[in-house]
Amino acid sequence: MKFSCIMTTFNDGELIRQSVASVLCQTYNDFELLLVDDGSSTPTTDILASFNDPRIRILPQANDGLSSARNRGLCHARGDYICFLDADDTRAPWSFAQAAELIDAKHPDLILVPGILSSGRTRLEPFMDHVNVTAMKEEEATRTGQMTLKARKAWATSFEPQSANKFVARNLIERGKLRFPNDHFFEDILFHVLAIAHAESVEFLDAPSFTYFQRQLRPQLTASNGQIRFDILGTARVTFQIFEQHKDFRNVRQRGAVSIGTLRLLHWCEQELPAYHKYGFRLALRELLRGVNPHYLVIDKATPDPRRERKKLTRYAREVMA
Repeated sequence: MKFSCIMTTFNDGELIRQSVASVLCQTYNDFELLLVDDGSSTPTTDILASFNDPRIRILPQANDGLSSARNRGLCHARGDYICFLDADDTRAPWSFAQAAELIDAKHPDLILVPGILSSGRTRLEPFMDHVNVTAMKEEEATRTGQMTLKARKAWATSFEPQSANKFVARNLIERGKLRFPNDHFFEDILFHVLAIAHAESVEFLDAPSFTYFQRQLRPQLTASNGQIRFDILGTARVTFQIFEQHKDFRNVRQRGAVSIGTLRLLHWCEQELPAYHKYGFRLALRELLRGVNPHYLVIDKATPDPRRERKKLTRYAREVMA
């Protein structure tokens, strides 16, 4: 089997029908869809029970959070490559076919794909990566003459740390013992950084592969401004500590991309917090940054920086530690 698509759900209700349909309507058919039910109530469980397709496997569990549900899917996945999709997002119909073509040609450990962001009723724009894959390859070829594995890893790390924008070889997941950190939100950044670090080959696709929906009047992490954002402090600390032990830490551009991606999330979380939480967050963040390897806070000018945030985030880190 070529692909396992892991979709987790917790009380997503009718929205999951659209997401499931987008996977089942792929033009490439060698896949399974693992629906991990993280303790949903009706009507979600009734909707799950109504699906009648041999490519679907439903894995119920007691409510234990997104990371736990994804990890359960990873334990049961049988495909050679694994991808993820949230239960309120969609896959483009050509997504698996294009990935399969690249896999058959080059057999990469990891494929990064762009996506589309739907932030309103009709507004569609490139997903948060802001990485133009074609321009990225041209820029790298101009700078170095070729796109080496080190360069590929640096650019891959600069992608948004999101689960839907990658196809991961199952042997990479097993070799790197990759899992999502349970009991913490912002779990994607650790998985993202470590998947790239352990990869021995990385490829990119140009065509958008998924659509991420920012839903109105629906609880989402991107819309939350409460204490849940403090979780980024723990996840960032673990990401810095584990990546520092990997040989890719010596890749200056890749290390810089880890710093930019993590600092972006830290800054975003602080900005979104209500005023009465900002002081406590800043104190904890100062302790975090003062304790990390100082190499993280010296970001090389050649680091891939699609959003042009290097200078701003470097100043932010220095301001926090002052």
